[in-house]
Amino acid sequence: MNPDFIIYGSGNYNSLGVLHCMASKGIKVFLLLIGSGRNFFKGEVIRFSKFSHNLHVVHDEEEGLRWLLSHRRNFPKGTIIYPTSDTAESLLDLHYDELIDHFIFPNAGEAGKVTQLMEKDKQTLYAAQAGIRTLWSRYTTSSDFEPDQVTYPCMVKPIKSITGSKGDMRVCHTPEELNKAIQSAKNTKDFIVQQYICNESDLLFLGIRFADGTISIPAVIKKPGVSSTGEYTYAIVSTAVAECLPEQENVKNYVNALQFVGPFSIEFGLEKDKNYFFEINLRNDGTSHYPLAAGINIPYIWYLSSKGILTNDDLAHPDTEYEMIDEILDIRRVLSHEQTLLQWYRRLLSARAYRYYVSFDPLPTLMLLPMFLSHVFQKLIRSVIGTVKKTS
Repeated sequence: MNPDFIIYGSGNYNSLGVLHCMASKGIKVFLLLIGSGRNFFKGEVIRFSKFSHNLHVVHDEEEGLRWLLSHRRNFPKGTIIYPTSDTAESLLDLHYDELIDHFIFPNAGEAGKVTQLMEKDKQTLYAAQAGIRTLWSRYTTSSDFEPDQVTYPCMVKPIKSITGSKGDMRVCHTPEELNKAIQSAKNTKDFIVQQYICNESDLLFLGIRFADGTISIPAVIKKPGVSSTGEYTYAIVSTAVAECLPEQENVKNYVNALQFVGPFSIEFGLEKDKNYFFEINLRNDGTSHYPLAAGINIPYIWYLSSKGILTNDDLAHPDTEYEMIDEILDIRRVLSHEQTLLQWYRRLLSARAYRYYVSFDPLPTLMLLPMFLSHVFQKLIRSVIGTVKKTS
């Protein structure tokens, strides 16, 4: 008989983090992987984990869904499907009626509802109704938009995370920049244009809404202001949720209004001591394994609650705060002169959470070293070429 916990997604750090969370509790997992799971340059190295014994690889999420439907009897009734991407979660949601009698997965009680709630216009509307501070927003398509009606600077991003990508997100300072960003987007033509704030940090709150309607928000990931490298490669992991989220009751009311059951993350931008709602992710967040060092194991908590065996002791954790670092890519902040090599090395040693590494399963991180070396080499080559061009 197969394990009763399925990770459904690509083999990146999100899925690897969930696998490590469950392995730390001795729970066997079945991996339904999208793609090969061995693409170094996308960080897909989950198959090098010593815990990835049970797996099946499919070309895309649609094929994965068909596989689940045709192989459901190979898994015990009540098996948990744990999606690690918006596309995977949306497909489970859209096929809710076909799956819910045999599987447990994040849902909102009816087919298609979670997919609708992934639309950022609906997210912002519900947040405002719950009394949460939101940003001025306008929803548009590339064919009907008038950039002159916007206050600048602004942020443009896809309305739906499952059809757009982070590559379609832009900060625009003029109507010309905004028009170009919308017209050149490759993945979607439906956008939200939003007030842009110079956020001092991004606050990502990790939570779970249980089947009985109770909500736990045990940790916050505090990301610094935007790095010149374009990504966050270090952050602070904290259990001081009440201190960082004075709107906690409003957030709980908001999630309850969505009627969503499962793990979630809700993101705010912090500017001048005020939190501004950005978005909510109705699935496992890629940072969910960072609070493990604080004794917070979100996938395992969801597993216990789904089995009806969760206790208050499972939710208990100490008050703590520590650093997280991307052990592979944070070196880019040295190359971009944001920190010295010594500062980077000290942070690497002092961190208690990493994007890929855990002491009981080091091989995936080691297998990523070729990607790291290739990145550094390419950066040096570009730097040398740039210097030669300037001097010639």
